[in-house]
Amino acid sequence: MFMNKLFFFLALFCFFFNQPARSQLVNSGNVGGRNVAVPFQLLSADAISSGMGDAGSALLSKGGTFESGTAKAAFTEERFGVNLTYTPWLKKLVSDRKLLYAGGFGRLSPKLTLTASVNYLSYGQVDLIDENRSEIGSVEPSEFVGSIGVAKSFGNSFSLGMNVKLIGSNMYSGGVNRNGMQSATTYCIDISSFHLFPMGLRPGGSSFAMALILQNIGPKMSYFNQPNQKYFLPSNLKIGGTLKLVDQGGSTFSFALDISKMLVPNGDFAQEKSVAEGIVSSFQNNEGLDDIGCSAGAEYVFLNRLAFRAGYNYQGDNRLLGSFFSLGTGFTNKRLAVNFCYLIANPQKTFLSNTLRISFGYSVL
Repeated sequence: MFMNKLFFFLALFCFFFNQPARSQLVNSGNVGGRNVAVPFQLLSADAISSGMGDAGSALLSKGGTFESGTAKAAFTEERFGVNLTYTPWLKKLVSDRKLLYAGGFGRLSPKLTLTASVNYLSYGQVDLIDENRSEIGSVEPSEFVGSIGVAKSFGNSFSLGMNVKLIGSNMYSGGVNRNGMQSATTYCIDISSFHLFPMGLRPGGSSFAMALILQNIGPKMSYFNQPNQKYFLPSNLKIGGTLKLVDQGGSTFSFALDISKMLVPNGDFAQEKSVAEGIVSSFQNNEGLDDIGCSAGAEYVFLNRLAFRAGYNYQGDNRLLGSFFSLGTGFTNKRLAVNFCYLIANPQKTFLSNTLRISFGYSVL
């Protein structure tokens, strides 16, 4: 039975892996020279993991999201929950650039849980100029990702999960379309596994957990009406572990470590490769270790109410989002959870510097 279910997951993975992307022609402008589209999909979607340096793929927390690993939704204690997250970008420079997230989950049976979410990034109003530095209008770029997921447990310690995502990226609307650009749409899948190891010699609830996640596996996106100008999705392999210790009074200490590897090729001829070839070559080129990231974080929750977090996220490749420190806090009162985090980084190396993130979670046992 287990092998049949695993074969089903792999077959569905291969189906999505080989489908062509579709796009709708609209007026467009300029897209950056990087070969990765929608890189914000590498960010954690809630303030809990963000406060721990984006570590937490194997962290189970009340009021959080399951975007970092759908499989762990099968082990949540709640029957139903929603989460709203707001992140203002570059608040000191612009007032209309923001990242919004809304997600939820519902348990259909003791072993089956469904998830859904929408992630929306607005770049605000961007004024355009031509080669003569003359104004030619303005645009309001935006991107969104909608997902539906399912998590199923197999026994008391292991689960599998899968997300199906629809991605839309409109980097240019209005103005003069000089480069034959278009908005782009595609889809992808996430596949995750979660393994929980209870620690019988510790107080009730102490455990060690591990997660394995494949993220954003799907067709390329094209912003141009030409077949040779396509951008890879930020495909990513992540391995994470979390040690959770519960003391006699019910307070918890959690230590999380995530290691991630970009599955996107690099080099002069990278764009000519297929998605499958790109994933394989990302391990073969001379720079294969430069796009490995590491996230480490810690969380202390006092009597299941007040939380304090800190973490560091290290990224070793300029295609990623840059390294940063993070601090976070949160408060939980029965069904409601409110969490904050603040990212500290060099503004010349990453746009994540001095970023505040706020999450509101509501759940029902």
